[in-house]
Amino acid sequence: MGIGVFLAGGLGALSRAGVDALVKPWWKKRVTEPSRAFPASTFLINVSGAFVLGIVTGYAAKNAAGGAQDFAAIAGVGFLGAYTTFSTEEWHTMGLLRKNAAVEAFNVLGSLGASLVLAAFGLWLGGLI
Repeated sequence: MGIGVFLAGGLGALSRAGVDALVKPWWKKRVTEPSRAFPASTFLINVSGAFVLGIVTGYAAKNAAGGAQDFAAIAGVGFLGAYTTFSTEEWHTMGLLRKNAAVEAFNVLGSLGASLVLAAFGLWLGGLI
């Protein structure tokens, strides 16, 4: 299982870099200051990761036998652990604190709120699989 977590982590990191490379230029072309400072790619990555982790957890909880727990560890710890990152979120938050309190507040509250809602929805959805 360790090699699976390792390989999935590599794929998660590459996926994060890919989403970041696509979203950043798209966001900067479509918004004006001060919204341009909002870390849209990190927000999208963390919120989508919370949703997928909810699905994986719900699936593993319902299907405890047959390797679902190993799948959850590989997908959750490996892929999603590398895809999402709390440290990048906090780094962006500290930068926003220096620039714009309103954008920073939306970043923190929006990311937390959206992640919790989508994780709960994903957990429910994963329990149906």
